[in-house]
Order: sequence, then C-alpha cells, then structure tokens
Amino acid sequence: MHASYEWLKALSGIDCSPEEMARRLTSGGIEVEGLTPRGEGFDEVVVAEVRGQRKHPSKDGLSLVTVWDGTTEREVVCGAPNVPAAGRLVILARVGAKLPGGMEIAERKVGGVLSAGMLCAETELDIGTDDDGLYIFPEDEKHPPGTKIADALGLRDTILEIGLTPNRPDCLGHV
Repeated sequence: MHASYEWLKALSGIDCSPEEMARRLTSGGIEVEGLTPRGEGFDEVVVAEVRGQRKHPSKDGLSLVTVWDGTTEREVVCGAPNVPAAGRLVILARVGAKLPGGMEIAERKVGGVLSAGMLCAETELDIGTDDDGLYIFPEDEKHPPGTKIADALGLRDTILEIGLTPNRPDCLGHV
C-alpha cells in the first residue's frame, strides 16, 4: 500500500521527518518497505500567465502563445485546443526542463517559428489523467508566475511504501 507522508503528518499531528515517520510505523508493527520522494525534478516547470495568442503563420491547428514566467516573456508554439484568454495561468516547461518519460525541452523551430518552451497538460507531467488540452489553473487560484509547479500544486511529498499483512485491515487507509 502507498501512503502519503504529508497526509499522515496532517492526520496524526506528528511533526517529524519521513524517515522518522517510517521508523515509528515500523516499530509499531506496520512495516515500511521504502520511501519515494515526489515532486522532484520539476525545477524548470513553472506557473505562467498567458499574455496573448495568435494563429501560427504557416501551420494550421497551431497557435503562438505569449506567456510571462515571472522573469521573461516568451512565445511558445502550442497545438492544444484550449488555450485560455490572456490573464489565465497555465503550466510552462521552460527550456532545459526534463519531463517524466525522459523528454527534455529545448528551443525548437516549428513551421519557421522558434518555440521557447512547452505548455503542458496533466498527462505530460504525469500528475493526472486529463489529456484534453493544457492544464489551466482555476480562476480563484492565484500563483505568481514563476512559481515552481511542485509548490503550486502541492506535489512535494514522500510516499511510504507499506507492506501490509492480511491481519491488518485496519491499516488499509490513511485515517
């Protein structure tokens, strides 16, 4: 079974490191077989504000989206059907970002236009199952452009891999 360290910490009120939590659980008879950090490796994946959008000059179905990442305004070639209006927040993988699956983001010319990054869907980051288009932050969520996505979406956690025996059905949930 997998258990979220952050959830266990919040539910139990015990403030200790993931390693100490694992030690305490194991000494209490619930064997923790491993710890897996989550939310790491997204240093160049950030919140970006859409500043504008226009059609790609030579490729049907593509658009040029201008975004602000907190330090630089850049133009990204995008094929997603749901590019939001200016002012909305999306996820930007900057040049140099390494995505799950090994994809590395680099500046690329698409139809003669340089794309300086990639706007992302949940599935491209392995953070969800929605692959209908870009991840667009709800309007009531306000994150400064440039915020690391692991912080904005609360992805930083440690997963405890627990080896449960059949006689411990009481441990099949966080509560």
